[in-house]
Amino acid sequence: MVSFKQALDFVFGQTNEQKLKKLLPLVEEVNAWSEKVKGASDAELAAKTDEFKARLAEGETLDDLLPEAFAVVREAAKRTIGLYPYDVQVLGGIVLHQRRIAEMKTGEGKTLVATMPAYLNALVGKVHVVTVNDYLARRDRHWMGPVYEFLGLKVGLIQEGMPPEERKAAYQCDITYGTNAQFGFDYLRDHMVVSEDQKVQGPLDYAIIDEIDYILIDEARTPLIISGPTKETARMFKEFARIARLFKEGEDFEVDEEHRRLTLTDQGIAKAEKILKFENLFDPRATLALHHLETALRARVFFKRDRDYIVKDGRVIIVDEFTGRLMPDRRYSGGLHQAIEAKEGLTIQRESQTLAQITLQHYFRLYKGLAGMTGTAKTEETEFKEIYGLDVVQIPTNRPLIRQQLPDVIYRTKKAKFEAVADEVARLHKEGRPVLIGTTSIEDSEQLSKLLKRRKLPHQVLNAKHHEREAQIVAQAGRLGAITIATNMAGRGTDILLGGNPEFRARQEADPKEEPEKYKELLEKYKKEAEEERAKIVRKAEPNSPYAKRCLAQIKKWCQETGRPFRPEEWKDGLYEGGLHVIGCQRHEARRIDDQLAGRAGRQGDPGSAQFFMSLEDDLLRVFGGERIGELMDRLGVKEGEPITHDLLTRAIRRAQKRVEERNFEIRKRLLEYDEVMAKQREAIYALRERFLLPAEGKPPDVEGLMGYLSEMIEEYAELLTERYAPPGSTPEAWDLPGLAKALARLSEPAPGVEELSQAERWEGLVEKVKETLQAQLHRQRERLSPHFPIVARLVLLRVVDESWRQHLLELDDLKEVIGWRAYGGRDPLVEFKREAHRLFQEMLLRAEEEALQFLLSPKLSVKAAPPPEAAPVGVGKRAKKPSPPKKEGSKSKVKVKAKVGRNDPCPCGSGKKYKYCCGRNK
Repeated sequence: MVSFKQALDFVFGQTNEQKLKKLLPLVEEVNAWSEKVKGASDAELAAKTDEFKARLAEGETLDDLLPEAFAVVREAAKRTIGLYPYDVQVLGGIVLHQRRIAEMKTGEGKTLVATMPAYLNALVGKVHVVTVNDYLARRDRHWMGPVYEFLGLKVGLIQEGMPPEERKAAYQCDITYGTNAQFGFDYLRDHMVVSEDQKVQGPLDYAIIDEIDYILIDEARTPLIISGPTKETARMFKEFARIARLFKEGEDFEVDEEHRRLTLTDQGIAKAEKILKFENLFDPRATLALHHLETALRARVFFKRDRDYIVKDGRVIIVDEFTGRLMPDRRYSGGLHQAIEAKEGLTIQRESQTLAQITLQHYFRLYKGLAGMTGTAKTEETEFKEIYGLDVVQIPTNRPLIRQQLPDVIYRTKKAKFEAVADEVARLHKEGRPVLIGTTSIEDSEQLSKLLKRRKLPHQVLNAKHHEREAQIVAQAGRLGAITIATNMAGRGTDILLGGNPEFRARQEADPKEEPEKYKELLEKYKKEAEEERAKIVRKAEPNSPYAKRCLAQIKKWCQETGRPFRPEEWKDGLYEGGLHVIGCQRHEARRIDDQLAGRAGRQGDPGSAQFFMSLEDDLLRVFGGERIGELMDRLGVKEGEPITHDLLTRAIRRAQKRVEERNFEIRKRLLEYDEVMAKQREAIYALRERFLLPAEGKPPDVEGLMGYLSEMIEEYAELLTERYAPPGSTPEAWDLPGLAKALARLSEPAPGVEELSQAERWEGLVEKVKETLQAQLHRQRERLSPHFPIVARLVLLRVVDESWRQHLLELDDLKEVIGWRAYGGRDPLVEFKREAHRLFQEMLLRAEEEALQFLLSPKLSVKAAPPPEAAPVGVGKRAKKPSPPKKEGSKSKVKVKAKVGRNDPCPCGSGKKYKYCCGRNK
């Protein structure tokens, strides 16, 4: 019988304390095993991996092994890299193994936490550890690699620009480190190859995602796209940029900033119809023009230079709205990037056609097991549960968190706000306290930098263009009197240590492997400097001060979370204040972005503080309730340059942020519903491709399976072909038998004539005759072109499927652009999109089958040996010889396919395009 408490837990979910209470006994088991493995020799510890694998083979589960395996990794880490996971880190590792999200504060050692579940799960499959950039992937692999290698596991690393052979070797390792983009693009590329040997990624068994909120929420709406150029003209984008400048906000169009929507007014519609020369702007023929006009207006209104993008070297480079990092390899889709280029008067880059794409939401849902870590996930727990089936467990800190969160201060104008920030920085700098200032745009960081220069305050500006430079600056942001201006989430993955990071400084000047003595000397020197600086940054708190009382209240709460007794006398003498001070120059739309910035201070029990400075001109306040605060300032008689501050205001702002988060979640959920359609179609196409891939070297080809599939295609195509010339239900007198006979003659030799076809008295008999003809031709082709026919058939099928899929993606892109207009007719755009996309997909499959069969059944299809290579004249250099493809089906030489090519057939040159768009375009 279900208890009342169990029923409540089912409906409302467990509290975080309840989740932790269930996990603590497991931590105790790990601790008990940790005592036992301390006495093991290195060889005995390393042999545990084979022992665990043997026990798994005998029927034990990973859960059975967890306490002992975690204890083994713990001891291995101590012996190899000098780190011994705390109990809270073990707790985080258990949460990750259970396919959940571990929320761990900054400085709690998430990188080390991942080693325990990664090792355990690598005993039964491949493990991918996912980071946000190449620098962190490389750092974590080399830092944690010795732990795994000591225990006999292989560790791989995926980096940008790595050749396929190296990628394949990295994926064959037990544990592979890389970025979300690299893993996703490798998945797409693996489904564009022609041979099983060319695939690199392997199975998607289990992934641990670091900074999971950034990857699966902030990046969720940005698909990974492999693309090629299309034929959109630059002149068209420039023309619409010119036209857009003629439209006035408030008269010709209205702007909804909250939802980032733009709507033409009746006056604007009339103006557009006059300029674009359309009688009715909502005529289907005007759809494309309307799309380009609205895109040009959106580029003008919503996308601001030095906030959303920068212009550098004649290019528009997107600025990541969440991290402030530049993304030179990313472009806005749907013509928006070209519209911005036109607005800025730059050379218009050709728009790209999608060849393959997947969103990170769908890619990571392909893994059998998924887990993640971050400092900020609780505010998005609903989304994680609904989209990914992941719940969030907040892991207590190793030491009490005593960071002071000061109330927000609000000014009337941005100018007054930045002046106040600069004054506050000057005051703190005199005290020797390090200050980290978070801005939301490049423009803001440069404006603040100018104000600090006027006050002669030395500082670093971090616009996050290079990850190594970013890590270096952030690692030293905790030094005495350091001032760092950075983006809101600068330094994810890098600790800010009070007094500076001696390890980082030493590594910058000496390699521990190549210059161990020099490295040790520098490390000792910088440790001493860091301790001296730290002593100046923090000061002892007065025992009965408000600060000390607040700290003790936070320590009491921490003791309750970790199940420890609270004894105030043990803590009173060890309370310090000061430390790193974080200033946020604006509240972000998502609360966790602010929490991430504030979380840079107060790591591992350090003192620290954080405060946000805002103005009524900030985006969040302007859109959500700035007028009410302005009226309150008027009633209170607040003058220009004077702030208003109150805990109630801070709470009101957090509520506004929650509203934005909920709205963004709904947008992401809606987009996911659209993407579900494409995802199902993509999975169907990729499964189809798998059947046609050339087999790996040494693997026998499945010839009978291929022939069986071609026979099934003929069964369907025979009915389709017959229907064209003899509609079902019609009488034999209405049949176009000469047309059908002519069509069959192109596909078969011999082919039945009109007289033979006319012997069929019923439609079903005619279909059967067509089937027999085509099936007989298939077997003739196999015998005539043996042993090459299976290779040729696979290559043709792959090219036809790939080209058809590319064209289908283009059609889906176009459909997405216009489907929203169906809402004006009272129809649900999502339902309409699903219906239209299904129809287009079915039509695409039929076209692909027809193209492939027309090519493969053609009596003119032939195979001949390639000519011998010509000897190059003496003194003339040769091009590097391309490696020959692996020989299949007993082939003795490279083959060429020759046939009379139809205009809609795949081009024999191998481009993947139709003949009429490639070598036959001028014929």
